[in-house]
Amino acid sequence: MYDREINSILLVDESEFSAFQRIEKGKDNEDDWKLLKRYTEHGYLKESSLEEIVHPSTPLLGFYLSKQVTQLTMQVTQNCNLACAYCAYSGNYDHQRTHMNKKMSLDMMKKCADFLMGHSSNVSEVTLAFYGGEPLLEIENIKACVDYVEEKYTGRQVSYTLTTNGTLLTDEAIRFLKEKEFNLAISLDGPKDLHDRHRIFRDGRGSFDIIMQNLEHIKDSHPEFFEKINILSTVAPDADFACVHNFFNANEVLSDKKILQNTVNTFSTKDEITYEDLYVNTYKFENLKVLLAALGCYSKDKTSNLFASNLVAAEKLHGGIARIGIVKACHPSGPCVPSMRTFINADGFIYPCERVGEQSEAVKIGHIDTGFDVKKAEAVLNIGRITEEECKTCWSFLNCGLCVAACEGEKEFSRERRLKNCALTKRNTEDTLRTVCLLLENGYDFELEATPKRKG
Repeated sequence: MYDREINSILLVDESEFSAFQRIEKGKDNEDDWKLLKRYTEHGYLKESSLEEIVHPSTPLLGFYLSKQVTQLTMQVTQNCNLACAYCAYSGNYDHQRTHMNKKMSLDMMKKCADFLMGHSSNVSEVTLAFYGGEPLLEIENIKACVDYVEEKYTGRQVSYTLTTNGTLLTDEAIRFLKEKEFNLAISLDGPKDLHDRHRIFRDGRGSFDIIMQNLEHIKDSHPEFFEKINILSTVAPDADFACVHNFFNANEVLSDKKILQNTVNTFSTKDEITYEDLYVNTYKFENLKVLLAALGCYSKDKTSNLFASNLVAAEKLHGGIARIGIVKACHPSGPCVPSMRTFINADGFIYPCERVGEQSEAVKIGHIDTGFDVKKAEAVLNIGRITEEECKTCWSFLNCGLCVAACEGEKEFSRERRLKNCALTKRNTEDTLRTVCLLLENGYDFELEATPKRKG
């Protein structure tokens, strides 16, 4: 049983569980209330102390925005050489982002770098990320921007990040990315027929062959750099998940790589995106094998590397259990502080991150020439206020995954859209709580992160 107020999982016997279920459903009896009283006397299952939705970082937001910007992502271009079906710029989302020829000038890129440095005096290490479209279309400007940073800010520790579709990785580009120690992520969805169904060039050709050639070349020529590259796999609704799993496990180039799996973004889609039962059941089965392997009950070699990150979600949730509870002024856990992943588009407008739609006035929190609009940034940070009454009574309050990207509208935030996305985030939280319980009950040691012991 999960106690929201103290953010703890309680182990109760079946008779107690039945009693609490009766109380929840309003079918309780006197003995049930006596049981509840015993728990409340020990500090459990108390009435909520929550009175107001306020993000704890609100009082310090001005400081964070002026001195503690840790990462800045610049949109170096809105253009791309591919036309992927489920891309945020495909036109299939309400925010109507589409690929355009608009790009960020080198002068603007330098201003972005200056903006990051000028708003991070309280940070020892900062990250400069290059985003598109396809950022490698502007490789020369990226090179010039990195040179500018290294010449002007010799005393700062800067790391660089770039996500690419992998089709423009020339020898020159690879040498540059390796030399500057970029954190590089490459998109690859699975076997050729599946990948080429969605990630296509503008003339309809698939992109799989050239991406694999580039990956093989990097692995052969720059093996140490290859080890650090992340592979991003988007599982489409029509994907044969077993084929994706088999491909990544069997491919000799990628079999040892950590694959970061995600599904198609469902926020703000014009058409509903649903996954078939076959995908859902396969997902559960593969995830179960990862958990069994973590418990020493199954061979890790037989698990899918698509699920290598799933255990992290349980470890993260467990790490927060019993360390923070509900206080009088509190906020659902979804939003990041806008200084953590600040995004500046090709026109110089500032957004909380790259996930939001650029056409939404509600999420524009400033401009590079005028700086942050702290009042708008505060509204983004406290997005839970638009559904305050529902949030106050929500059991998933401290593990909510909804941020402003789940409820953006053209001119103001959409309460209806946020509520529509509640069911999914609650289901994800419940699944993760079940995973934590399963691991704990079978001897998994979260604290030491040691090899878990197998019971019995």
